[in-house]
Amino acid sequence: MSEPMPEPVLRVRDHAGGGWRPVRELDPASAQRRRGGRIAPTRYVADRLIIRGIPGADDDAVIAAAIAAAQRRGLAYTLQEAPVAASRGEVRRTAVSLVVEGDDADAWDLLDEAVAELGDEERVRAGLDHVLVGHKNTVGLGRPGGPKPGHRPGPPPRRTHEVGSNPEITADGVRRPVVAIVDTGIGRHPWFDDSDAVLRGVTLSDGPIGTYPAEEPDGDALPQRSEEGEVIPSHAGHGTFIAGIVHQVCPDAVLLPVRVLGTDGLVSEWDLARTLERLLEYHVSGVRGAEDRSGVDVVILACGFLPEDLADDDYEGVLRGVLRDLRREGVLVVVSAGNDGTRAPVFPAAWAPVVEVVGDRVRPANPDDLTDEYPPLLVVGAGNPNGTLADFSNDGPWVTTARPGVEVLSTMPVSYDGPAVPQTRRADGEQEALDADDFTGGFALWSGTSFAAPVLAGELAAALLQGRAGGPEIDRRDRYARVSTAWDAVYSVEGLYEAPTV
Repeated sequence: MSEPMPEPVLRVRDHAGGGWRPVRELDPASAQRRRGGRIAPTRYVADRLIIRGIPGADDDAVIAAAIAAAQRRGLAYTLQEAPVAASRGEVRRTAVSLVVEGDDADAWDLLDEAVAELGDEERVRAGLDHVLVGHKNTVGLGRPGGPKPGHRPGPPPRRTHEVGSNPEITADGVRRPVVAIVDTGIGRHPWFDDSDAVLRGVTLSDGPIGTYPAEEPDGDALPQRSEEGEVIPSHAGHGTFIAGIVHQVCPDAVLLPVRVLGTDGLVSEWDLARTLERLLEYHVSGVRGAEDRSGVDVVILACGFLPEDLADDDYEGVLRGVLRDLRREGVLVVVSAGNDGTRAPVFPAAWAPVVEVVGDRVRPANPDDLTDEYPPLLVVGAGNPNGTLADFSNDGPWVTTARPGVEVLSTMPVSYDGPAVPQTRRADGEQEALDADDFTGGFALWSGTSFAAPVLAGELAAALLQGRAGGPEIDRRDRYARVSTAWDAVYSVEGLYEAPTV
C-alpha cells in the first residue's frame, strides 16, 4: 500500500486547462524503498501522467494500463492530446496526458501501478509531467545570490543596420535574426519600449504562443503587493535580463518574448512542449510566407528539471521530440546547463550530444550523434570573469561550451522597487546608501547559467546576420537551406563543433 502524500503546496499554470495544476515533490526516501535505484527529489504535476503513444488507439497498451489504474483507484480521468503544429503536415510523434480528478491524486502512485505489468519497451513510454524551474543562481531578488542593482554607463547598444520596411528587415533588405526567449517575457525598459527590437503581442489564431493568456502583460509581471510594500518574486525580470544580454551581443537581432514561466520560475513539461509546438507552427508558417508571422532563428531555454531516476541518462520525455522538430526546421536551440553544481543529467540540457574538447574546439565523442538533418542542441555553462567555470554551474560531457554567467550586467524592468530601504538616507532624500531591491534604474548584476545562454544565442544571431549581409538570401521555404545556414553559424562561432560529415 502506498504511503500517504502531503497536500501539494505549489501550483503551476496549465495552458490547456486555463487554470492551475497542483505540484508535488517526490520524496527520495520513500520512493527508493518502493522502486530501488537512485531517486532524485523531482517536482511533478500531481494529477497528470504523460504517455507517448497514439491518441485514440484502443490497442495502445500503455494508455490502456494507465486508464485501468485510474479506474481501479476510483479516479475520474480525461485524456488530452498533445498539440501538433497544423502547418507542418507530417506528424513525427504524438502523446497524450492522462489527468485524474481528486484531492488525493498522486501521479507517482498511478504511474507505479500503470507500468507494473508492462514490458520494458512499453514502460518507458509513460512518465511524470515534470515541473521545470528557471535556471538562475539566486534565493530571491534583493537577497544574497539574487540580482543587485547596477549601472551601465554609456549609450544603449546601437544597431549597425538601419530599420527597413518592417522590424524584421533592414533598410538594405537583409532579414534580421529572430531570437525567441521562452521565459517570463520582456518587461518595460527604455531599450525595448516602443522599439523595433521586440515583437510584442504576437499571437496565433487562438491566442498567444506561450502559457499566459493574451489579456495578461506580455512582459515580466509587476511586483506583488504586501503589507511591507512591493514584493518582487524570485524569477521576476528573468526574461527581461536575458533579452538585455542578447541585445548587447547582437543589437540587430529581433527579440520574440514567449511567456511560459511565471514569476515563480515554474512550468510543466506538458505546457512547455505545448508552447514549443505552437512556436514551431509560428515558425513554419512564417517561413512559408504567412502574413504577420516571421521565422525563428534561435530559441533560448533557460530552465530544466532533474529526473527522478538518476540511473536513466537516456530519458526521452515529451520535450525531446519537439526540440528535435524545431532544429529539423533550421532553428538553433540554446539551453542553459543549470545551477545545481552537479554532473548529473538535467533535462532538456542533457539531451545534447556528448562532446570532448580538442584544442579550442569541441567535437562529438560519437560522430554518429551529429547529422546534417538538424543542428545539435547547444548547452551553455556559466563562466567566471577569470575564465574558470562557476562553482554553481552544472557540468558534464553534455555541456557544449561556457560563456560569461557571473555578475553579468543587463536590463531589469524599471517598475521593480521592492520593500527593502537603504540603510542610510538623508532627510531630504537626496543622498542614500544602495537600495538593494530598487531596480528603477533599469539595470542589475545577476549570475546564473540562464545568463550565459543568451551570450551564445547572441553570438549565433550575429553570425547568421553576417552571413545574410555578406551573400544572397536563401530561399526560406527550403528546409535544407535553413538547416545548412544554421550549421554554418554553429561552426563559425569559436569553440563549437566540427562540421558533420555528410
